[in-house]
Amino acid sequence: MTCFLVRDLLPLYLEGDCKRETEHVIKEHIKTCSSCREMYDMMAEPFELEGGLAVVEAFLLEEEMRFKQRYYGLLIVKAACWFGAAVAVMLIIKLLK
Repeated sequence: MTCFLVRDLLPLYLEGDCKRETEHVIKEHIKTCSSCREMYDMMAEPFELEGGLAVVEAFLLEEEMRFKQRYYGLLIVKAACWFGAAVAVMLIIKLLK
């Protein structure tokens, strides 16, 4: 199997989504090819983004703030419309009497 194919199949191999025959061929290729072994080692190594959790928390707080602004903004507009409609009805009733 060529390096091109092995590198293309490495994500599937790491996830265990290859057939047994394919896994065997990839495993044998990785034993003999240093560049593919190096790529395999890099892909198999877990990594963590620097400040990843802080970025996610900041994003969630910002989204929550935007949601509250939109929600309460619409709530105030609806309340103002209902209040205006009630005042208009009361004025019409007062004028008709």
